Amino acid sequence: MLFISSCSAERKIAKEYIANDSTRTVLVIPPDYVFKTSLKDWEIDSADELDSWTLDSLLFENSLYLKYLSDSLFLDYYMSNYNAEMSELGFKVYGEDSLLSFLSGKASSFIVHIAQLELEEYVMPIKEEEQFGEYLYYEVIDLNAINLNSWFEISRVNEEEDKAMFFASHYLTDELDGFFKYYYFTDKVQFRYDIDTMLVDEIYKLGALAAHLYAGYTFDYLLNKYIDKRMLEEDRDRSKIFYHYNRQKKYLGTAKEEEQFIPLN
Repeated sequence: MLFISSCSAERKIAKEYIANDSTRTVLVIPPDYVFKTSLKDWEIDSADELDSWTLDSLLFENSLYLKYLSDSLFLDYYMSNYNAEMSELGFKVYGEDSLLSFLSGKASSFIVHIAQLELEEYVMPIKEEEQFGEYLYYEVIDLNAINLNSWFEISRVNEEEDKAMFFASHYLTDELDGFFKYYYFTDKVQFRYDIDTMLVDEIYKLGALAAHLYAGYTFDYLLNKYIDKRMLEEDRDRSKIFYHYNRQKKYLGTAKEEEQFIPLN
């Protein structure tokens, strides 16, 4: 009964926060550049004998994607989609060039500093398997992969102690379309496949989609923080529910751990 009562109160407060979007402002600070890291050390002869600067330079020059990516274009995709979704979620969004206007704004003001972005290029082995009779056949195919890592620092204006750091990561790979074929006359099994190699443009789209998603993560964090402040701490600890708002469906639900920021100490 206590749990049900607590959840009901939390949902009521959450809906209040969602509806009252006239007082929410946010200053969004972008990173200066995008770190690009190739994890393909095995492609470089005597990699373990090279200094880190030389190795990083060779890895970058040998990369399939990183050397063709523009920092400014990637940041434009990322930041424009993050800011647009924050605006759709009811925030008045300010940039660094509007700092004075932001500081003279509403009381419920937050600063989101996207402290670092990193793109990692690597190879992801994918194992496909299928049973034929008593035997299990498998094949391991290496796919090109790009991982996008993002670090966020979120704080309330003039409350330095009320600062939190978060991490989020999503990846993109080649698309594998394959199947096992059994040849009855020879009693052989063969894995037949095609690979749709990812393009540089798809990496820019990864940045756009991830940023759109992380704006939602930001909203959910601030939503749950608002609930925390409005309720007794023991009530929030008892329920352990992390609320998520789906803007498109206008639906308030809950989020799994993999559907929210990873907190950092």
